[in-house]
Amino acid sequence: MINNYKIKSRVIKSVNGLDVYVLENNVKVKKKNVILLLHGFPEISFSYRYMMLLFEKAGYYCIAPDQRGYGQTKSKVKETLNSFSVLNLARDMSCLMAKLNIDKYHLIGHDFGAYVSSYLCLLNQKNILSLTLMSMPFPGPPILKNISKMLRMNQKLALLKPKRKHYQYYFSSYGADNNIIKCKQGFNNFLRSYFYFKSYDYKGNKPFKLKSFTAKEISKMPEYYIMKLNLGMAQTVKKYTPTKIEVTECTWLNEVDLAYYAKNFLKSGIKKPLSWYKVMLSKKEKLRIIKLNLPKSVYIPSIFISGSADWGMYQKPGDLEKMENVFLKNYYGRFIIKQAGHWVQQEQPNKTFDIIFKFLKKI
Repeated sequence: MINNYKIKSRVIKSVNGLDVYVLENNVKVKKKNVILLLHGFPEISFSYRYMMLLFEKAGYYCIAPDQRGYGQTKSKVKETLNSFSVLNLARDMSCLMAKLNIDKYHLIGHDFGAYVSSYLCLLNQKNILSLTLMSMPFPGPPILKNISKMLRMNQKLALLKPKRKHYQYYFSSYGADNNIIKCKQGFNNFLRSYFYFKSYDYKGNKPFKLKSFTAKEISKMPEYYIMKLNLGMAQTVKKYTPTKIEVTECTWLNEVDLAYYAKNFLKSGIKKPLSWYKVMLSKKEKLRIIKLNLPKSVYIPSIFISGSADWGMYQKPGDLEKMENVFLKNYYGRFIIKQAGHWVQQEQPNKTFDIIFKFLKKI
């Protein structure tokens, strides 16, 4: 039992230098019934608590790990920034499944977990039965001419009035971890505001397709994506703290579950999760990936899911179209779930499950 949810936990030892903490439902592993669930930021395996129980009723074995740097997963060797390369994060997951003697599995990734899932598919297409990406479109591996694109964009954002910055560069900046963990409002309150601000509950989330990848155009997004230059994320989301009534009405994230999230992050810290962003944005990482000459496309049966109030699918204009037209070559479609924001598998687990279950039955 985890927080009164009938799911199990255990630690899988010696996985690419990690002891990996995983949550599992109560289904035995069978051929073609395994689902690997990868979380995003600031989440942990617990973000799939609802989905795991729904899939259990349908006869699917689910395993959701705390990924490298998160929650109760521990490194047994000294880590460097390179440890948080997406190539190594994908290797973590392939090693985990090999350790469990699972050769074929369905893959679901949300937010940054969608990014890791995409590379896991590029590196291990033969092992993946299906791919479900949620909230974060993946356009394919980087190309040489675009390796400084995000850096130039962040520089242009700083020239706007008022001056702005991209949230990914903030997360990768020195001191961002302390700004969040040691914020004046308290970390529990930070998490509550951050989850609320990016959810359907905050009625200011009304995403639309942006015309171009320019500083002026992307600055139309909410402050959790395009921040004011002089503010940290803790100060940014504090302005959007939900009322006591809104907290009470938030049935998808009650206070007990929020406290479980906070307890895990306060114990393990947030510096390592933020290292994912630092590495992802680095020129070194992009060149490392380019040198591998990975394929531009995968031919795995795939879908994309997002909430109707989620800006995630529009945050980088052009990425959604590249994903749908180039990266996913066996694409079963885009599904938008009403009354859901960024945390779609938590906000609307039943609707999310229904879409994925029907997709799995088709393939």
